[in-house]
Amino acid sequence: MLLVLGSVLFSSVSMMAQDVNAIINKVKKEYAPDSRVAIWNVEVKKTAQGYDLSGKTTLPEAKEALLKELGTQKIKYNDRITVLPDASLKQQWALVSISVACLRTDAKNSAELASQAIMGTPMKVLEKADNGMYRVQTPDGYIGYMTSGSFQLLSEKEMNAWRAAKRYVVTAYQPTMYGTPAADDTNVVSDLLLGNILEYVGQEAGFLKLKTPDGRMGYVAAADVAELEEWSRQEFDIAKIERNARRMMGVPYLWGGTSAKTVDCSGFMKTIYFSNGIILQRDASQQALTGKKINWRNWRTEAEKGDLIFIGTKSGRVTHVAMYLDDGRYIHSSGRVKINSMNPDDADYLDYTFLSMSRIKGQVGTKGIVSVSRHPWYFVKTNLWIEENF
Repeated sequence: MLLVLGSVLFSSVSMMAQDVNAIINKVKKEYAPDSRVAIWNVEVKKTAQGYDLSGKTTLPEAKEALLKELGTQKIKYNDRITVLPDASLKQQWALVSISVACLRTDAKNSAELASQAIMGTPMKVLEKADNGMYRVQTPDGYIGYMTSGSFQLLSEKEMNAWRAAKRYVVTAYQPTMYGTPAADDTNVVSDLLLGNILEYVGQEAGFLKLKTPDGRMGYVAAADVAELEEWSRQEFDIAKIERNARRMMGVPYLWGGTSAKTVDCSGFMKTIYFSNGIILQRDASQQALTGKKINWRNWRTEAEKGDLIFIGTKSGRVTHVAMYLDDGRYIHSSGRVKINSMNPDDADYLDYTFLSMSRIKGQVGTKGIVSVSRHPWYFVKTNLWIEENF
């Protein structure tokens, strides 16, 4: 009888633990279905007093929902869930300080390259790893680890000062920052890339004196940059997007690449659309869920230049993205940036499985597509940001 009673009690405890895990998983599914843009690593352990909850999340509302549900079900718990950013960090903001920095899936330099961020990109600092790398989040919501030598840490006050400062964005393809107001290749401060952002210091002889986020001063040709606030308010300009896309013809493919130096397929889309002041989501599978849907089968009559074409497996999984040009041709990064055709009669046709097509034009401000001018990480503004955009 005692053995039977003990088995019943053990079964009851196990069932309760399963119930708590089920609640945790339910919250994850609702609040953090995409681990690329949200952290929800919560574990439960049975104790004599109830249940010990531990782990990390970037979503305070998800933690609140979990605790509320446990309370409703009268389940006793000890809350040890950490909400990121880590409260012990005195500087919870950062700016990328080199032309392009790597974002990795784990806190080690040998980890997979998940993405990149270019100079002047504002980032949330979530936590510091034991080896000195930092877990950060980029303006598109993407989360990964970056080495401390790639960015400048900032306090909230310093970040607000940067947001309010006069800044310039690089509009040339790959210009150079010089130590003097002259194009002197023996006196280089830094390489620069399309989309890099620097702080204004002064002007001299057709050059602007600018400052990198880590404080280095140098001169950039005035024709190679534009004032950030004015640039951020530009209208949708497919001619500019196409021009920058074609400038990247032949650029090598790199998994995780998102700059004018090297790109993967979705990083290529991000780079060329950012040149028009538009932030897209990071991965092709995320981009495929945004924009206005176009019937790709009717590309001859319905497709417009700038539409994104999503390609993948016969099961429907998105694995690739390209941008439509005209007459069935599209530009994409596959091995290198190149142009191919949707038309089976063309010599440059590729036998892809086309899945869908999305239009970005007219959709800026909808979920996953935001103008730099309306993103609060770039400017000191209120009531402009709808958090569910990403």
